[in-house]
Amino acid sequence: MTADSFPGSGAAPGGGVQAPPPPAPEPAGTAPAAPVLGFRELSERVIASVAGRYPWLNRVLMGVLAVFTGTCVVAVVARLSPLPLIPVPLFVVAAYALRQARGVTERRQLFNWVLLFALATMVGFWLISVVGRWVE
Repeated sequence: MTADSFPGSGAAPGGGVQAPPPPAPEPAGTAPAAPVLGFRELSERVIASVAGRYPWLNRVLMGVLAVFTGTCVVAVVARLSPLPLIPVPLFVVAAYALRQARGVTERRQLFNWVLLFALATMVGFWLISVVGRWVE
C-alpha cells in the first residue's frame, strides 16, 4: 500500500489510488506493430529456427529411428512372431520425411515434412503398444 491510498490522505475523493489515464487512441491510418501469428506460422518459425541452430539434429533423429526399427526386428526374434514388424513401415515413412526435410529451404515445406515425421513416429509408437498388448 502506498501513503496516498490511506483514507484521509487527500489523494482521491474516495480514499483510494486513482487509475492512470487510459492510453491515447492510435490514429486511424497506422498499422499494428506486428501481425498476429496463428499456430501454423508460429510452428513454422520454431521449426525453422531449430533446424537452423541444430544441423546435427537430423542425424540424431535418423539414428533414433534406426534404433526403433532395430528394436522391432529384435522383438521378432525374441517373441517368435512377425507382429512387432507392423510399425516398421511407419518408421520408414518417418525416415523418408526426415530425409526430405533436410534439403528444404522454405518454411512451409519444412513444417509439412517435420509434421509427417512426427505423425508417422507417433503412430508407430502407438502400434508398438497395441502389438505389445496383442502378443501378451
